Amino acid sequence: MAIYVPGKRDRHQKLGGKKRGVVAILSLTAMVDMFTVLVVFLLQNYATTGQVLEIPEGVELPTAAQVKELKPTNVVIISDNDIKVNSTAVALTPTVKEQQDWMVEPLKAEIERLIAKGEADKAALTSQLRSAVERIKTGDQAAEPAIDEFRRMTIQADKKLDFLTLKKIMYTVTEAGVIEINFAVLKDSKPEEAPTVQ
Repeated sequence: MAIYVPGKRDRHQKLGGKKRGVVAILSLTAMVDMFTVLVVFLLQNYATTGQVLEIPEGVELPTAAQVKELKPTNVVIISDNDIKVNSTAVALTPTVKEQQDWMVEPLKAEIERLIAKGEADKAALTSQLRSAVERIKTGDQAAEPAIDEFRRMTIQADKKLDFLTLKKIMYTVTEAGVIEINFAVLKDSKPEEAPTVQ
């Protein structure tokens, strides 16, 4: 076996070979950990932003000083021309203003359809959760999941809408089976100070 003089050598064992290029290799485990933390961070931030409502053309929302975040729900949009549930037009606003009856039948039918669909989805989800829990824990009873977004409704009404028409819509929504009604408003950036009594 040959004895070589110490020093850097190239691949043919010759002294003074070219410098080897340095290549930094990122560990795959560290990169996966970094992306996992990034995804969790983005999901947490997205979950805390609340419901994003698109303000349709022709609807000017009122402002309010005291507001709270809206939860995901179906939306009734009341403009000068028509009344929509989500994006489906169900009635004309002038017709609802003129009618003497408090019940707006097309609106009630659409909301009842959404509630029936929500209850069917809830029943399917409940049965899936129960079967999954029974597979994991035999003998324990699964808790009923609190999924009732379909029983909540958000109303986006134009601020120039008269109260009687709004009351007809609210009456119809509650008669259709909605339990909680929220109003979409814009947050007042500078609320007026209340007059003080001396």
